[in-house]
Amino acid sequence: MNQSKQLVQLIEIAIMTGIAIILDLASGMFLKMPQGGSIAVMMIPIFLISFRWGLKAGLTTGFLAGLLQFVTGGLYVVHPIQFLLDYFVAPTAAGIGGLFAGPIRHASAAEKKGKLVSYVTLAVLLGSGLKYFAHVISGAVFFANYTPKGTPVWIYTLTYNGTYMLPSFIICTIVLCLLLLTAPRLLGQGVNTR
Repeated sequence: MNQSKQLVQLIEIAIMTGIAIILDLASGMFLKMPQGGSIAVMMIPIFLISFRWGLKAGLTTGFLAGLLQFVTGGLYVVHPIQFLLDYFVAPTAAGIGGLFAGPIRHASAAEKKGKLVSYVTLAVLLGSGLKYFAHVISGAVFFANYTPKGTPVWIYTLTYNGTYMLPSFIICTIVLCLLLLTAPRLLGQGVNTR
């Protein structure tokens, strides 16, 4: 990759990281769960950058978004491993959508809307699923004391985290599909992501 494209990529990563944090702060004001977690619309810019530049850029943006979550405060930390799972592994996981960057860009360029929607849905499902999995492990191990008496810890954490991650998946998928169907130029810098 030449230096000018690399500079553009770094600038876009910085911008999308900032947008992710703004979306996270906004969603946390209105959609926060009682023991933590919220509708994760912050994943939208992370997915966008991963579709545009590929896996490495997506993972970097997710990691930086987690780092900024830490810097901006509002964290609930009970253990260093829980901190890593909830604030670094979980947001970084959305960047895994970059695995689908090539097929998404090809489907968009070929104007195959059905394939585009399918690949975007798969990418968001994978990224959201990994984020969900990180939160479930954290919940089962470090927040078991919130489990109602008589309820198995794993059932509680699967359900609790599912109440905000399922809507997160649905909202992110719809928004990303609408964005990429109506503004395919969001994908259009032509960088090889292999």
